[in-house]
Amino acid sequence: MRVSLRIKLLFYITIIVGIVFIFLLAQTLNREREILQNNFKDKAGILALALDANINSRQDLENKEKLQNNIYKFIWLYPEIAEISISIPKEDSFEIIASNDTSKIGTLVKNENLTTFQEDKLITKNVVMPDGNKAFNAITPIRVGGERVGVYDIKILLESEEKIIQQRQKEIIFTISSSIVTIILFLFLILTKVIIIPIEKVREGIEKISSGNLDWRLEIKRNDEIGILSQGFNQMTDKLKELYYNLEKKIEERTKELEEAKNILEIKVVARTRELQELVKEREKIIEERTKELQRKIDELEKFHKLAVGRELKMIELKKELEKIKTQNQKAEK
Repeated sequence: MRVSLRIKLLFYITIIVGIVFIFLLAQTLNREREILQNNFKDKAGILALALDANINSRQDLENKEKLQNNIYKFIWLYPEIAEISISIPKEDSFEIIASNDTSKIGTLVKNENLTTFQEDKLITKNVVMPDGNKAFNAITPIRVGGERVGVYDIKILLESEEKIIQQRQKEIIFTISSSIVTIILFLFLILTKVIIIPIEKVREGIEKISSGNLDWRLEIKRNDEIGILSQGFNQMTDKLKELYYNLEKKIEERTKELEEAKNILEIKVVARTRELQELVKEREKIIEERTKELQRKIDELEKFHKLAVGRELKMIELKKELEKIKTQNQKAEK
């Protein structure tokens, strides 16, 4: 099955642009997620600073009711916050002293809380809440007068992030899809004009020349490979036309020579035929004369034969007469 070059070109352009589109989409979405994660990280840092503003001394950490009220106030102000827990060091672990999830108050935690407290750094990760929702977990130290006194454990729901990402995905996919269609059509039109149309003109020229039209020329005036191909094609056509002209000329000359040779041969054949006809007439005349001469001699021989036979018969009769006379003489003598 023959596939048009236009279809092949459109297929390859679509494949290449599609691969680039998928790569760009993945890169863009990853970048969007990084930006949102950084936004949540910044928000968690801001929340930690806001919470720090309400803790001015270690005595504030002992006022658990005040801490709980601050936590509820922040949860009310920021509905996307799923959980805020405050823990303080206790031996080699941390005890949660305040949380909107009251079931956790008084429990001991370790892991990232200890790492955050010891290394004085913010730790972030994505977690799954008990209700199945995804959340951004930020663990950061509590500072009072520049001294680390505890740890904040803040969990922010990622539902808004997922919605933003989905919306951004739709926008990006629509934008890139529109761009892809535009780019594909633009590249296809450009490549069609630059490559396909000149190739079709070359194919048309080949068909014209194959049909015997050696006056056909490509009118592609360009300084690239297509232009060089066009010039080469026209030069080839010129050479072919010259060779064809020379061949026709030689054929014409050879035909003329053969025609002259044919005419000469016909003249010789006619002359020879006349000679043969005259020779045949002479031979017929000679044969006729010889036939008459032979007939005359045959007639003479027949006459001579008749005469000879007649003489012979007469000699026989004479001999008989002589015998008879001789017999009578003998009888008379007796």
